[in-house]
Amino acid sequence: MLIRNLVSKAIVPALLIGAAGVVSVPSAHAANPAGQACVFDKYAPVSVVPYSTDESFSYGSYSFVRGAQLFVPAREGLTKEWLAASVQQALASAHGPANNDPSCSKPDVQNVQVSVQSAGNGFWVALIGRDERAANTLLKWARGLVDRNTHAAR
Repeated sequence: MLIRNLVSKAIVPALLIGAAGVVSVPSAHAANPAGQACVFDKYAPVSVVPYSTDESFSYGSYSFVRGAQLFVPAREGLTKEWLAASVQQALASAHGPANNDPSCSKPDVQNVQVSVQSAGNGFWVALIGRDERAANTLLKWARGLVDRNTHAAR
């Protein structure tokens, strides 16, 4: 009787917890916002503009280019939070695309800040660099990305 109670109160729950952990591992992949596809293939931007900020100094105000803004058309079920998480994960991943697809390349910039704003029929995805060199690299990469997507759609 003592052994039966020990088995039912200690060992069985431990096995169930272990089994639950095994079952939940595949669901962690389902929560991956970027999925297997390239984020900008799945959510193809259709236009790009420079991302600028205004900075005030004692003798005036100046506008500086800090990166790029990509316009991604709205899709059913797409939210700005999901899009932001997908882009952040894609840019932060240490590995390149699995199939070495050039359309799935990332800009050669570290510490890119991502901001997504709703814009009626789509979203503006701002990719913000920390300095002028990073900003220009992001803008050039974003323009190439939109050009590739535009030519691929034809």
